[in-house]
Amino acid sequence: MTDRRARGSSPNRRDTRRTSRSARSRPPHLDAPGPSATRTTRRRPTSGPAKKKPRTQLARNEHTILGLSTGKAVILAAVLCGLALTLAVPTRTYFSQRAEAVALATQRTELEADLAALRDRRAQQQDPAYIRSEARDRLRLVMPGETPYIVQVPGIEAPTPPPMSTRRPAPDPWYTDLWRSISEPVQEGQR
Repeated sequence: MTDRRARGSSPNRRDTRRTSRSARSRPPHLDAPGPSATRTTRRRPTSGPAKKKPRTQLARNEHTILGLSTGKAVILAAVLCGLALTLAVPTRTYFSQRAEAVALATQRTELEADLAALRDRRAQQQDPAYIRSEARDRLRLVMPGETPYIVQVPGIEAPTPPPMSTRRPAPDPWYTDLWRSISEPVQEGQR
């Protein structure tokens, strides 16, 4: 206030001089006088109680997504993406291990069934009666003192082999002869 009185203006009058844009855009600590001078702030006179903007005007100026301000929505989206990425690998591992466990359980039951069949087969092959019957059927062997015989039913004969063809086969195409000449080595007597 002392500066205004020195310039010749009264404290109640507003300063009619306009300030330039550069002066208005400068930070206030550059315009402040040195530490020895006292700084006073001037309040604008208000005509009545201070008016606040209604919430509807604030909502029009702010962008909202699902009822959240833009900044909160971005943070929520980042957190959800982080959770999804964090849980994706363990979930995939869990499901692949479950599928592998089911496949291994199926394979185990198949192997146990094969093992039981092989044990039965081994027990069967250790039976002397089974060995005798297989020797009679497959190898046509007989026990000492028995007379072997084969029954041939009339009308059921062994098929006759097809007659040999007297017709001469057709000659090979030219490329077969060419391939043979390339792939087979030439013998000394043929030159």
